[in-house]
Amino acid sequence: MSQKDFRNELKRIFTNYKRITPQVESGLQRLGILIGRKKNHVVLFVSNEKGRHSVSISATGSDKREGLNIVSKIARLKFC
Repeated sequence: MSQKDFRNELKRIFTNYKRITPQVESGLQRLGILIGRKKNHVVLFVSNEKGRHSVSISATGSDKREGLNIVSKIARLKFC
């Protein structure tokens, strides 16, 4: 999957993000992103050529930009 396709799929998954739903989880798993849960946060494990990195996100989104901010974090780690 190209970088552009990966980013577009992430955008599709996190459009109107409010909380981690089963649909969001399955979409992330299709992209090869592992999910760990904590009390108020979710930890996403993103793998790239250099190893595995983690991204901690809120279990519930705070505003309408939350989903796009998550996409940016994940894409930066995946293709750094």
